[in-house]
Amino acid sequence: MKKISILLAGILILAACNSGGKKDAGTKMAMSDIAGDNLKGDISSIEESPYKTDSAGKIGEMDSCCINITEYDANGNSSKNVSKDSKGTLSNESVFTRHPNGLFKSVANTAKGKSTGGFNTEVDEKGNYTLAQAIDSNGKNDIYYTNITQNDLGQVTGWKQYDKDSVFRQEGEAKFDKNLQMSFTLKDSTGKVKSTSSSKYNDKGEQVESSNTNITKDTTTNTVTKYTYETHDDMGNWTQRTTWNDKGKATAIAKRTYTYRKK
Repeated sequence: MKKISILLAGILILAACNSGGKKDAGTKMAMSDIAGDNLKGDISSIEESPYKTDSAGKIGEMDSCCINITEYDANGNSSKNVSKDSKGTLSNESVFTRHPNGLFKSVANTAKGKSTGGFNTEVDEKGNYTLAQAIDSNGKNDIYYTNITQNDLGQVTGWKQYDKDSVFRQEGEAKFDKNLQMSFTLKDSTGKVKSTSSSKYNDKGEQVESSNTNITKDTTTNTVTKYTYETHDDMGNWTQRTTWNDKGKATAIAKRTYTYRKK
C-alpha cells in the first residue's frame, strides 16, 4: 500500500484490505490478500522496484523512490509493508493486524520513525465490518465509515464517509467479478457522482487497463492507463510490468521479486 492522504488511504483500505483467511463458526469466509491480488503460491514477501523508461520505452535507471516490500502471514494476508529508497533507506512503514477470524483489523503507519496515522475497523459476530475509523498522526479519531457492505467473498462493496464531526461527506460503491474489482463510483453528500473508475483484465486476471473519470462543477477529465506484462516466474506471478499512458507512451516499469515459503 502506498502512502497517500488519510481520506484516500481509508478508501484504499476498504477497497483492498477486506480479506481474511481463517473461518470461525458463523463467520463469513473471505479470500486472502494473495488470492484477492490474483497471486499464486505460498508467498512470504514481495519486493517491487520502480524503474524509469527511456525515449524508446525501454527500461532505464531505477527510480530513487520507492522500493516497496510487502510481507504476508501464513494465511496469505499482508502483515507489513515498507518503502525504502534506492539506497536502502527506510521511508515509510505500515503494520497490519487482523481480527480473530482473520479479517483486516488495523494499520499503523510511520514515516521516518514518526506516526502518520492509521486505520481501525470493527466487525460483528458474523465477520462483517460495522465501522472503519481513520486515526490522525496524533492518535485522535478522524474521518470514519459506516453502512459498510460486503459480498460473499468479504470484499467491501459500499460505504458512507463522515468527518470527525459526524457530517456526511461522501459514499463509495464498488462492483466485482469474483475477486476482480471491475468498477468504483464515488458520490458526494448530495448523491452527485464525483469520480468513477473501471478496470479490464486479461485471461490471467492481471489488470491491463484502468479508466478514471473525475467530475467537477466545470470540467470532466478522463485518464486511461494500460499495463503489459513482459515476464513471469515459475508460479505464474508477473515479474515485470510496463505502464503506458493514453498516448501509447511507456511511463514506468516495475519489477517484482517473490519469496516463497519452503515446504
